[in-house]
Amino acid sequence: MEEGTRRVTQTPEELQDIVRQGSLLADVPRASLETLISEGRDRALTKGQILFQKGDPGDFVAVVLSGCLKVSAYSPSGHETVLNLLRQGDVAGELAVIDGAERSADASALEATELLILSRGSFNRLLESDVEFAAGVARALCTKLRTTSDALEATTLDMSRRVATSLLRLAGQHSEEDDGGDLSCEIAIDQGTLARYCGLTRSNLNRVLKRFETAGASRHEKGVLHILDTDWLEDYALSED
Repeated sequence: MEEGTRRVTQTPEELQDIVRQGSLLADVPRASLETLISEGRDRALTKGQILFQKGDPGDFVAVVLSGCLKVSAYSPSGHETVLNLLRQGDVAGELAVIDGAERSADASALEATELLILSRGSFNRLLESDVEFAAGVARALCTKLRTTSDALEATTLDMSRRVATSLLRLAGQHSEEDDGGDLSCEIAIDQGTLARYCGLTRSNLNRVLKRFETAGASRHEKGVLHILDTDWLEDYALSED
């Protein structure tokens, strides 16, 4: 067993509860989740701990059980671009596991994070033997490709609309339904990480966030991003101004 891992304690029902719409595992049958539980291992990361780095072999996938993984790429000069923020139910590392290539980015814990680790062999055996699992993963990868395409397109927008689009993407990943049935979105993320996610400097991001706070669309305070009005953000992202 890999150092720092232990047998999975989640039940299939608990795992099914956390895989949200849009996750790689959101559309796979319960029987497949049972296989993941039986063959997977839990792993805990402390804040800042690296899960994998660009160029590492793709020998496992990781399901986020709690916490947050930051997926990043670095320029030759060392500038970091935050490609994605993965939270409960999201999956990291599936592309390198499927195609056998090296990791294409870095992944590290933005906060204390619990993961379910599944080896490449176990994951690919499921793909080959479980038609429903393979179909669910294929649909999820198509969704991920569209999301990546949208994110790339957003880099051509002006600063304010780029931030609006980025916040909407985060809201789609991390919104939760409260007891009253309303959606809320609170994400623990420092302003520097958020700026790198939006592709801006901190000073430029701060100016945009102040504008959005005045409009009541979002608020960032004490390291927590509150997304308050996705309708306003959608209208703004589509505006021509």
